[in-house]
Amino acid sequence: MRICIVGCGAVGSLFAAHLAQLDDVEVWAYDASRGHVDAINANGLRLSGAGEVVGQLHATADAQELPPCDFGIVATKAMHTEPAIRATAHAFRDGSVATVQNGLGNEEAIAEHVARTGSLVGRNVLASWERGARERFVKVMPRDYRRALEEQAAREAAEAEGAEVIEAAPQ
Repeated sequence: MRICIVGCGAVGSLFAAHLAQLDDVEVWAYDASRGHVDAINANGLRLSGAGEVVGQLHATADAQELPPCDFGIVATKAMHTEPAIRATAHAFRDGSVATVQNGLGNEEAIAEHVARTGSLVGRNVLASWERGARERFVKVMPRDYRRALEEQAAREAAEAEGAEVIEAAPQ
């Protein structure tokens, strides 16, 4: 799977560095700061604090360098959303996009993606948003992504078999 983080500041860097730890994920980052992009490409993306993570990923300040991506995470500041989507929409023509930005306007950002790319996935997200997609949306930290997917698959399998689903306590 190829994922692009659009906006690799504080929030985008968390997603990018953690997702880059997964063997089956190729991570790209688009950021307007050439200096930041050059540092990521030269040294990896280093997170420090409670622990240290170094993600090896591809970074660019030129959106035309982005390859087709399966999934995009928009993590720009709200004032940069429109130009970032305009620049990167081609990379998600056959993929889908989510936003991890604070504030209102997430649905509008997805709608902008659909309008620019004609994405069937994005169109389906918008169509089902009020009919239950919002309730199924799960917010997880990047390091918990694989576990959350496994739990979701197990829950869906159990529901398909008619079994009672028991939620695991958060770790």
